[in-house]
Parts: sequence; C-alpha cells; structure tokens
Amino acid sequence: MITTTGILATAGVAGGLGRAKGATANEQRKPLPRLPIGMNLSGIADYDPGFPFRNLMWGARPWLTTNLECCGPWDTEQIAHFELDANGYPLEAPIRVPASSEWQVPFTVLPNVRRPGRYVLLHEGTGSFAGVMNTTVLSAQPGRVLLDMKHNPTLLEGIVITRSKRGDHVRNIRIVAIEDEKADLAANPFLPEFLDFCRSFHCLRFMDWAVTNGSLEEEWGRRKRPDFYTMVGISGDPDGTWGPPPSAFDYRFSGGVAIEVMLELANMLGVAPWLCIPHRASDEYIAEYARLTRAKLDPRLPIYLEYSNELWNWGFIQSHWMLRSTLAGDMVKAKGVQPWEDEGTRAGTAHPERIGALFRRAFAIWEREWTGRDRARLVRACTVQHAYIDAARRTAEWCARNGGADVLAPGGYFGPGEVEYAAWAAKGAKLSADDVIADMRRVLKRDTMPWTRAQAGIAQVYGLGYAVYEGGQHLQPANQEELPYNPALAAAQVNPGMYDLYVEDLRLHQEIGCRLFCAYSSVSQQGTRYGSWGAKASYLQPLAQAPKMRALLECNTQRVATSRPGGRAAYE
Repeated sequence: MITTTGILATAGVAGGLGRAKGATANEQRKPLPRLPIGMNLSGIADYDPGFPFRNLMWGARPWLTTNLECCGPWDTEQIAHFELDANGYPLEAPIRVPASSEWQVPFTVLPNVRRPGRYVLLHEGTGSFAGVMNTTVLSAQPGRVLLDMKHNPTLLEGIVITRSKRGDHVRNIRIVAIEDEKADLAANPFLPEFLDFCRSFHCLRFMDWAVTNGSLEEEWGRRKRPDFYTMVGISGDPDGTWGPPPSAFDYRFSGGVAIEVMLELANMLGVAPWLCIPHRASDEYIAEYARLTRAKLDPRLPIYLEYSNELWNWGFIQSHWMLRSTLAGDMVKAKGVQPWEDEGTRAGTAHPERIGALFRRAFAIWEREWTGRDRARLVRACTVQHAYIDAARRTAEWCARNGGADVLAPGGYFGPGEVEYAAWAAKGAKLSADDVIADMRRVLKRDTMPWTRAQAGIAQVYGLGYAVYEGGQHLQPANQEELPYNPALAAAQVNPGMYDLYVEDLRLHQEIGCRLFCAYSSVSQQGTRYGSWGAKASYLQPLAQAPKMRALLECNTQRVATSRPGGRAAYE
C-alpha cells in the first residue's frame, strides 16, 4: 500500500510557485517555463464562437418541424413522421401527419458566429428552400440558393426545406460563404483561422467534438459518418435513469464529429490526436476504432488514447453507468475485489478499480490492433481526478498490475473552493478582477501545487509519464448561478494577472516533468455562468486581449517540421 504521505515525499519536486504580482525582481526575471502544450477543442454548436468548419450545415441542429402554410409553435415536434436517408436528409417534404391538419416541413438552426453577408446553399436533388429567423433567400436556381445571413450572435439563422421530391430528395446540403463556393470541402473542410489557431499545439484532444460526456455510441455500424448532414451530436442516458431514454431519431446524431474528420485534421496539421472511447462502446466498436485510426492516421504521428472522460465525475452520465455496470463489476470481481454494496440492487462500489478495469479493457483491445512499430505510437492515458489522490493511486495501480498504461493524466486546473466562494458571496458586486487573481494565486499554492506533486509521485512509483488531459483556469460561480460577483470572474479572464497565473501553473508542471499539458479549451464564450473556458473569445481576438492564449503560446515548445509523404509538413 502506498500512502499519500509517501507519494508526496516521492514526488520530490524542488522549488515552489513564483509570485505573479508583487514578485521580487529575481522572480520576475525567471525564464518562462517550456513544455509541450496541447489543446482541447470546443464542442460543435451553432452558438459557439469556436465553430471550425467552412460548411455551416456541419453546425446545424437536429431537424425540427414547422407548419408549411400557417403560424404555429416554434417546433411542431413531428420529425418522427419523416423518413430520413442514411445521412439524415428527409426523403420527402412536405408531408401530412395524423396529429395536424397542416402540411409539415423540416427546418434547422444554423451557426450564427461567422461574419454577416452572402452565403451559398449548394445541394443535390429536387426541392426548394426558405430562410427562417434571420436568414433570407435572395435567389434560387437548381442546386444553388443565394442567402443573406446576419450572423448576429443574439439572433438565430436557419433554413427550411419547403419541398423535397421523393425519389430525388434534397441531399448533400452545403452552406458556405460566397467566396468558398468553389472550395473543395472534401480536401479541406476547416476554416483557415481555425487551422491557424491549432497549428502551434502538439496535441488536439477531441473529447467535446466526439460528445464523449453522455455518449450514445455503442455499436460501430451506427456511428456518425463524414457524409452525415451535421457534425452536431446528441448525448443522453439510454438506461433512462436521468430522464426519458433517447429516441431512435436521437441515436442518429450520436458521436458528434465523425472520426474521419478528426483524423483528417490531425493529418493536415501534423498534430497528435487525443481520442476518447465512448463508455458504452462494444468490443467490436473499440477494435474497429483502433483499425480505422491505424489505417487513416499519418504513421509519423503518435496518438493519445483515453477511455471516456472523467468517470469519477458524478455530474456525468458515464460515471453513474460505470458504478452500475455489470461489465466493470465482473472484471473487478474476477480479481478479488467486491464490486457491489448490495448484489440485489446493484449498488456499485470500488469505483477507482472499476475505472482501472474499464481502462485496461479498452487499452488491451487497441494493443491487439496496434502492433509492431505502431505500438510505440500508442500512448495509453490513465486519466485520474487531480484532487482525489487515493482514488488516483488505486486506478493507476490497477492499470499497472493488469497490463499497464503509458501516462498518468490528471487535470491541471486552478479554481475556487469553499473559502473563495464564501469570500466572493460576501463581497458580491464589489468583487474585482484583481481580487479574483489574488485568490487564484493562493489557490495555486494551496491546492494545485500539492495535488500536482502528489500525482507526480504516483506516476513515478508506477513508472508512468505525466500528462494533463485538461488544465487552466476553472472560474465558475457557485452552482453555476447568476450571482452579483460574476462580472469579476469575466473581467479576470482578460486581466494581465491571468497570464501570470497560467505561467506559474505551467512552471509547476514543467518542474514535475509533464510531457504534455492540454489546456481547456480552444475558443468559447466568455463570462457565462457556466464558465469562460476558451483560451480566446474568437479566433480573430488579438493576443494582447487574450492572456490565457498568450501564456500558452509563449510557454509552448516549438514543434519541429519534418518531411512527409505528399510534400506536406509533419511535426514532432
């Protein structure tokens, strides 16, 4: 048994965190830390400023329905009556449904985060379209519709299929800025500003792209393909313990972005992908995932492999599934661990061991597929909870004794605890950004430093490398509520002190030998009650206004370009 005290002693990291404000002259002259930085990519949504694709349809919501001729509710909820092809396009519109005397047509909401102006809707098949909300049809001819779109983040954009001919139904819809009308989306579906944003990072984690939290993915044959009309995903709880189970329509949207698109981005930039296996995935799914990745990924690139995301986080569906899972229970029972508090009710116990067993199941399947030279490219990530040292040790120990892992991967966040929340509530609207920065400086020393050193000790004991799956600031109001002090949390995101906090967090991780620090996350809305996760508020935000991003770039080690088949650069 390895005690937490022993782990702290084993870590043996010299030095402490330098002060970001009010530091001595010697501390201020410290060279910047240098370590490989990765990036978590923000999820795909029509309202998210991190939307990365040229084709707006890849950010379209699942189909809604409306009355063709008359007024009515926002969504008449008749989509179940529409027949859809394999790529999600309705085979016919309009249609009659039993519950309504009105003809029904499908519509969708589109991303509203690009620049305003003219866009072109291109399609195959026979049909017609109308703009809805703030999208206007300017002209139409077979296969091409000219649109005017406002792209005001406070308003919605959308289209409705007013007619689609059965036998030659509307399909393969692409909506692009007019200057991209001739662009080869198959060769490059990504916005140039998105590619520029990603180019410096050593690794891209696709957890949110894949809608890993609450994933519905289970059978390989039902996974999302690149030809599906949208890369937006739906999550849910098939067991129905957190509400109604997903419908057959919902299952069509599971998985988020197609795996091929993720691998295409990694290949295009020469960046290692960090992939997350869905928690409900069958053995066949996991094996086919491994085969597809081995076949499609540039053979020069490594891959970080993770099973699900934060299986210890009780706010996520997959954590409750893990604790009820007979699959996990049987695996730990076979090794002599009691899996149930009560056999009758299936109340699970030993969650750190269950997590380790599920990790090793996925790793073992990939190990059978990634053999020879490719095996050296596979980095098996044993992800653990940063603050829960004993649980992390138990999961790492399970992996080490049952086939191994390559890196221990805790978080690398700094964020408020009970002390900070109480002080912020007392100050209310008088809380300032400088107050928040000062509190986070104390949090780095009080929480992030000892947790990180303890985790480094675990990694050392079990012969693992060290990587951070997510890290950075974790500023949210208590219980994600609208509170008087929230403006100070938003202002802290662009406060110069935030740069210093990131530098000191990265310095700590450099000192303990971290081989990869994946920041969370790329580009997102700032100042919401759910957090300000993005390193930038938009791809085009100046670095001078984005201290989080500036710190990540200035502390990043440079990727070295090497030759690659086809003449494009690969990076190591």
